[in-house]
Amino acid sequence: MALDPPHRRRIRFRGKSLRHSVRRKTRNGDADHESPDPSIRISDPTVPIRDITVQHAPFFECLAEIGDDSTPDWRRVSAGLVCLRLVDYLLASGDAQRIDDVRATRAAWGCLESLGGGDAVGSVLASLLTVLASDTGDRVVTARPRLMAYGRVLELEARWALAADVYETVVRLCRTPSDHGEAHDAAAAYMRLGECRRQEARWADAQDAFRAAAESAASVSDWSTQIKARCLGAAVLSESGNLAMADALLRRAAHDARFAGLPDEMALALHGRAHVAFQRKRYEAAVRFAFRALRGLRDPLARDRALSDVAAAFIELGVRRAARDASLILIATTQEPYVRGAALINLMDMATKDRTEPMFEHYRRQLAAEPLPPRLAGYYHYYAGLGAWLFGRIETARMEYGRAADIAARHGLAQLGFDLEAAIANLRSAPPLGPDPVAEAPAKTLVVARALGRMREELDAAAAV
Repeated sequence: MALDPPHRRRIRFRGKSLRHSVRRKTRNGDADHESPDPSIRISDPTVPIRDITVQHAPFFECLAEIGDDSTPDWRRVSAGLVCLRLVDYLLASGDAQRIDDVRATRAAWGCLESLGGGDAVGSVLASLLTVLASDTGDRVVTARPRLMAYGRVLELEARWALAADVYETVVRLCRTPSDHGEAHDAAAAYMRLGECRRQEARWADAQDAFRAAAESAASVSDWSTQIKARCLGAAVLSESGNLAMADALLRRAAHDARFAGLPDEMALALHGRAHVAFQRKRYEAAVRFAFRALRGLRDPLARDRALSDVAAAFIELGVRRAARDASLILIATTQEPYVRGAALINLMDMATKDRTEPMFEHYRRQLAAEPLPPRLAGYYHYYAGLGAWLFGRIETARMEYGRAADIAARHGLAQLGFDLEAAIANLRSAPPLGPDPVAEAPAKTLVVARALGRMREELDAAAAV
């Protein structure tokens, strides 16, 4: 006798299938879809269902953008992802199991071997894998500085999203932030995370990171890091247009740094005030603040950024010789992509003001090939549009302004939005003829202009040897 389809399906699966297990027979012989058998339940998941996010999503997105798994770039990113997954295993299992027993470790070493010798990423990741496979010491503690070094390498390559993901991993490795060493490492990771979010123009995330850095540092009386975090948080406020609040916070940070006897933090607060003064169009004050900061800062990257702000303020004052000296010094010496991009934008702007179209095109093409973060990308299109307008290419100027406006709206760049409104209004009028006038350095900034000239001469002499 042939069996009806429901019975035949049950015999085939020898159990309750997901499709038929909640169906029961009614007295009519029909399946009742509305009242499942209470004795049959689907087991609850072990982990509660929450917002499902992909761990290390920026790495997967980067690999998808590269596409070709035979390229060196794909192998470098893939090696980093595999090592981070091993760190995730360490987070999940603690020190109870050996990392070198994990099958994926062999794949990680294979990825590193494919990079070849002399690669900065390969060297840092090899050190990380060696620590994870070690039998001695707390591997969580010894892995954190290796991950921080990997994040800095990614920052130097302008891979802000990847670096931020690495720093978030370091934060998760700080298991007890109340502990002195853990809090120091957490504060350092939050500081770099905030800088990466700032480069991505994710202002709210950057503020949260700098606030967390200040709290972690204050919990262990690390006033140096706490004041630095406050200064950088104020810089984020200035980028989003809240200049009055940013200046007040920087004044307070400078006062606290002076009271605590912290000259480097004092210089960082002065650099922040220089940036706010520039946005308020107080260019002489911006030059003085930035140069005082330059003389007090110890970090080479922070010094490069202060010098870049000096160049930008001198351009607005019309002192293009001093501005060109500062920009060329940066092009020759800096290792940070952000500072290099800012110096190229300054040189492009000066070529526009000098009405030297070949030099303008030279710097514009160089910038078009540079990986620029949102703020620099917005100002690149702004100054490219300004140059196109001054050289009589109105439609090109309108297109560049449109690109800059899109970046400003998408990333909340308030000051760029204000500059674009005035620039777009100028498109209705004819551009001025002849180069912009060149000015001599004001008396209060003359010492700065002379110092930049001496630095440029020393650099040229060293290059000629």
